[in-house]
Amino acid sequence: MLLPRCLLVVLALAWAVPVIGQSGDLFVEQTPVEDESPETRNAALTVMLERVLVRVSGNAAIASQPAAADVLAAAPRLVQQYRYRNEETGGEPDRYLWARFDGAAVERMLRDRNLPVWVQRPTVLVWLANEQNGQRQLVALENRPTARVALLDRARERGLPLQLPLMDLEDQAALTPADMWADYLQAVRSASVRYPHDRILTGRLTAIGQNQWRGAWSLIGTAGSESFASPPMAFDAALQFAVDQVQDRLAARYAPVAGVGGQSGTRVRFSGIYDLPRYAALLDLIERLEPVRRAALRYADGNDMVFEFDVRGDPQNLLRALESSGRVASEPLPAAPVPLPLPPPGTLGTEQAVDGPVAFVPAVDYAYRLLN
Repeated sequence: MLLPRCLLVVLALAWAVPVIGQSGDLFVEQTPVEDESPETRNAALTVMLERVLVRVSGNAAIASQPAAADVLAAAPRLVQQYRYRNEETGGEPDRYLWARFDGAAVERMLRDRNLPVWVQRPTVLVWLANEQNGQRQLVALENRPTARVALLDRARERGLPLQLPLMDLEDQAALTPADMWADYLQAVRSASVRYPHDRILTGRLTAIGQNQWRGAWSLIGTAGSESFASPPMAFDAALQFAVDQVQDRLAARYAPVAGVGGQSGTRVRFSGIYDLPRYAALLDLIERLEPVRRAALRYADGNDMVFEFDVRGDPQNLLRALESSGRVASEPLPAAPVPLPLPPPGTLGTEQAVDGPVAFVPAVDYAYRLLN
């Protein structure tokens, strides 16, 4: 029996879209455990809830917020279901603890503590191309199963809904490697029309050695695009790096951690954060700043990040600590805040012009560049 062509198209598109980051999955976790004692179980539940909070908030450092401590301490009380399962690895049985947390209770505790709960998340459509031995081609992740698993696993860990294209003849006719390398937005948008999405991520990965790939990425929205780069790393790791970068940028814009210092909060822009090691170096610097009680990422765009600090005593203590670290250099303050269009309610899943609300890049008090 032949199916109607329209039904075949619907089925094909349904197959192409991984279900990632939906609300029912955000609150499920598992982890290996040594035994089934209450002490081991409660410790494991705390670790699992921390991963859940990362997904629910969109913030990878949510557990470092002091207000999150109460939520994590309540992990055993927030479990709706749990069970153990055994799995043999290398001939030895491994024991895992699986748990589903009470989503409504977790979200309520986060909101009560003024921590972000990211409800309406943009779906990101991913187009990939690579260059190796002088040849450029579009990447069908179905032909790279380990890379596909790495990408989808990291998207689930971060709670980022992803959609992968079919990479069938229609896609290959609509988008070429040359379009990707030229960052030709019109062609990318046109090829993306057949897939529901809110943002588009394009990645151009260039082989520079044995399983080493340098990446150039564009995150495309309704109002334009922003770019970032991934340093040389394995192909799978580059995809995971891109997921982290995208989710950090989206979360900073749409689900920021609430202001930590009220009117006395000090906002600092850090530039030169162009890859994961430099981001890690920045976080290490912030953690070592003695005057800082708390810090919250307020905005991320390209190579720039804005943090808001709750400082002990005079804000000048923060400046002295930054400048004496030898790891940053002062820069002129940026221009006045720039308006950023946000999608009006009910337009998620479209790529149309936006006439809705406007968000602003936050004004900053000081600006620094991270040194090498």
